[in-house]
Amino acid sequence: MRFSIIIFCFNEVGNLQRVVADVLTVMDGIAEQYEVILVNDGSTDGTGELCDRLCANNRHVRTIHHPVNLGIGEALRTGYQEARLDYVCAIPGDGQFRITDLLELTPFGTDRFIAYYREETGYNIYRRTLTWLNRAFNQHVLGIFLRDVNWVKVYRREHLEMTRPKLHSSLIETEITAKLAKCHVYPLEIPTSYLQRDYGNAKGGNWRTLRMAIGETYRLWQICTTFKL
Repeated sequence: MRFSIIIFCFNEVGNLQRVVADVLTVMDGIAEQYEVILVNDGSTDGTGELCDRLCANNRHVRTIHHPVNLGIGEALRTGYQEARLDYVCAIPGDGQFRITDLLELTPFGTDRFIAYYREETGYNIYRRTLTWLNRAFNQHVLGIFLRDVNWVKVYRREHLEMTRPKLHSSLIETEITAKLAKCHVYPLEIPTSYLQRDYGNAKGGNWRTLRMAIGETYRLWQICTTFKL
């Protein structure tokens, strides 16, 4: 398997080195060829400098820097646009995805993608409410029945070329999966653990991320309902 692994990060200097080391170990075990793309989303805590050091120390690693923090959606867009190999997976640099789950992957065709879902998140009531609202919108408006649309996936690169993502917020994953459903490409859902971070604070449910997603919700509906191959 030929893999592009995207690691997107914002102020993850205390987590990133371990995440990259784990990714390299797993990729050495399953991939005949791979690239690790670090997307530093305008970090201010030394993450950018760490990315450059990791890049200099391993030929498989390259780094892309956003000059300012643009949010999860833009970090994903950057990584997906830069991916060059057959299978594409984006993971957060916070260490909360169990990277060894990738060891179980086997090749799959363009009629499937892999969607990991968290069996238990440990979210507070605010994050649980956001998750419920997001799932309800996806199911009743977009017809997406994924257990965990916002968690890690493995696509074929053709899926990203096929769907041509347009959104800039964290809803980009919803856009991709909704478009894939219209193309009769369906998920194979796999349970995974949601690990505790060793350093820093979660950023996925902050007000800035939420505001960007709310602002693009109507555009998401327009894009997905008018999408054609």
